Amino acid sequence: MSTSTDHLTLRHEITVAWGEQDAFGHLNNVVYFRYMESARMHFLERTGILGSHLDQGIGVILASTTCDFKKPVHWPAQLTVRTGCSHLGNTSFTMEYVINDAAGEVVASGTSVQVMYDYNNRHKVTIPDAIRDAITGFLRP
Repeated sequence: MSTSTDHLTLRHEITVAWGEQDAFGHLNNVVYFRYMESARMHFLERTGILGSHLDQGIGVILASTTCDFKKPVHWPAQLTVRTGCSHLGNTSFTMEYVINDAAGEVVASGTSVQVMYDYNNRHKVTIPDAIRDAITGFLRP
């Protein structure tokens, strides 16, 4: 993951639910992945990927995802997930995520790799130009 987070311009605010805690009294690890997924879906909507999937059957498939847990989160809490793109390839792109608490401290960070995928013909495809242009606006310099 990059050291600069200036390219993480898409923000998603989260209110932690009491039921998202585990038996140890902190936010369960699976929930961080759900929060990153929510931010990713907003990114896919903003870049036209969700529309492409609905209209043409060309969307993305998740190849990998990671999360590094930095600090436990306890209810009640407000979190902000920030995301952007750190790598744009021919058929895939990598997103970065930083999750901050209300004090601005990093509680988790992660990545995901999405592969552009033709769901009708069941194979990966080159990222369409219009989507590539939209992703570029969220790309790390």
